[in-house]
Amino acid sequence: MDELEMIRRKKMLELMKKAGIIEVKPKKPKVIIEVITSPTCPYCPIAWAMAQEIARKYDGVIAKEVSVATPEGQRKAMEHNIMGTPTILINNRVEFIGVPNFAEFERRVRQYLST
Repeated sequence: MDELEMIRRKKMLELMKKAGIIEVKPKKPKVIIEVITSPTCPYCPIAWAMAQEIARKYDGVIAKEVSVATPEGQRKAMEHNIMGTPTILINNRVEFIGVPNFAEFERRVRQYLST
């Protein structure tokens, strides 16, 4: 198959998806990072920025901020016995309490991506 034919097929698939002829299933994220934060915590924005950077860097990773000032945040805090912020959950497991070293945070996310 030559390059022109590949381009034609790719374009045809795009058009078929837009027209609804082909159903596109959204990819489920492989890694979900949740940063449990508090509105008064001075360190939480740092942890949240780190999580966002990692999510931008890797496909299949999403980052979510969950404040303990919300019902969802209170539920998460009770569920995981969280006593301090920031706390970082990866795939619903407590991985870090406080602001982690960026390299260690990234390494842990890569471990989840490889499994």
